[in-house]
Amino acid sequence: MADARHDDDRRTPDPVRVTAPTAIGQRPPRRSLVRPLASLCLTVGAMLIVTLFGQHFAVYFSIGGPGNVATEAEQNRYVVTATACLVLLVIGTGAAIATRRHVLTALGMVLVVVGVVVAVGFAVPPHDWERDPPPPPADRPICRSGGDSDDGPGG
Repeated sequence: MADARHDDDRRTPDPVRVTAPTAIGQRPPRRSLVRPLASLCLTVGAMLIVTLFGQHFAVYFSIGGPGNVATEAEQNRYVVTATACLVLLVIGTGAAIATRRHVLTALGMVLVVVGVVVAVGFAVPPHDWERDPPPPPADRPICRSGGDSDDGPGG
C-alpha cells in the first residue's frame, strides 16, 4: 500500500461490480416488461376461455325441462367476455413473439385457436348455420293449401 500512488486505480474496488460498464451518458439497460405482459395476457385470456364455457353452461343447461333462451343481458355479457378473451390472447401472443420465447409463443398460438373455437362453438345465443327461408313477397297471398295448386304458387 505504501508503494501505490494516490492516483493509481489498480487497488480501488469497483463500486458497481455486477453491472456491465456503460458509455458516459447512457443508462443501464432496463428489464423489459414484454415478457410479463405476455404471461399476464395469456393467463387472463385462458381464464376467460373457461368463463365462456361457464356462461354457455349457465344459460343453456337444464335437466328434463325445455331449452332456455338467452336474455339480452346474457348475450351482451357473452360478447364482452368473448371480445376481451380474444383481444387479450392476440396481445399476449404478439408480446410472446416479441420476446422470442418459443414455448410462450407456441402456447399463445394454441390458446388463440382454442379461444376462437370456444367463442364460436359455445356462443350465447348459438349461431344458426342454416338460413331461414325468405319471407313471401307482400303482394302475393300466402299459400295454405300445403301442396301444388293454383291457389298458392310455389307450394
